[in-house]
Order: sequence, then C-alpha cells, then structure tokens
Amino acid sequence: MELFEAIKTRRSIRAFSNEPISQEILSELVNAGVWAPSAGNMQAWRFIIITDSNQIEKIKNLSPGIFGKPKAVIAVCSDFDEATKKSGLQGERFAIIDASMAAENILLAAHDKGLGACVIGSFHELALQRLLNLPPNIKPILLIILGFPAETPKPPKRKFEEIIWWEVYK
Repeated sequence: MELFEAIKTRRSIRAFSNEPISQEILSELVNAGVWAPSAGNMQAWRFIIITDSNQIEKIKNLSPGIFGKPKAVIAVCSDFDEATKKSGLQGERFAIIDASMAAENILLAAHDKGLGACVIGSFHELALQRLLNLPPNIKPILLIILGFPAETPKPPKRKFEEIIWWEVYK
C-alpha cells in the first residue's frame, strides 16, 4: 500500500470480526511504533500487548471509549522518570508526543496488514496502571484496540479551508 493511500484510507474501527491476530503481526505493529521519531532519541515509550479476552474485558470496564470486541489492545505508555532524566522539564511533554507518534505508526502498520484499529484516550489511568501492573513512573498514554474489521466507515469530510493558513494565522 502506498503511504498517502494508507493515510487517507485508514479509519477508526470499533467493530471487529472474530478472527484472531497472530503474535507475529502484533510484534510487527509494535516494531513500527519503535521506529517512530523520539525527542532526543529518548525512546521512553513502553508497549504492553494484551490478547487475553478476560484482560481485554477488564480494560473495557475502565475505558468508556472501547466498543465491540477487540482481539488485541496495545497500551502505549511512557516512562516519565526516564523522560525527565533525559529531557529535563520538557521530558514528560516529549514522552507524550513520542508515544502519540508511535501510536500513529502502529495505526498505519495495522491498516497495511488489513487490521482495523482505534485509538482510545478515555480510560481510568490509575486503575489501568494497576491492572497492567505498571510501576508509578510508567504512565499509560493511549490504548489502541485492534482486530480484523467488521465494518468500513466512510471518511469524514475534511475542512481544509478552515484549518490551513500560510505564514500566519488569519
């Protein structure tokens, strides 16, 4: 798939088939995340891949944005201690940006593999930390739900003329 085609045709998918996702594919997706840009090359991101249906149900209970029955969840997290150590006061901010760029790589890689995915930002952070056994310095930033799509939503209209300016904001 050509990159720009992938960017334009990727959709947020929340309805999935029952087909499982192989560990090999999930590893490839996280590998794509690791190749994302990282401020000062700090690479403070951490990825937890969840495929156990009972664990996914527990995550759903903490995350009002998760619908359907995803076959996998990737928790994109950041080590805030490491980020602060490497980038000072800006470390936490950079860690969130880096995690977001890694998530986009994962989304595009998932689309390329024929998977549907959706980023979830609504979750109870502390409860998710406990459920995933994360130490206090590792914070969940985003969840990515995954599965083979059971739907193909149409693209929403883009408002180019309302969001793009040249040189200065007018």
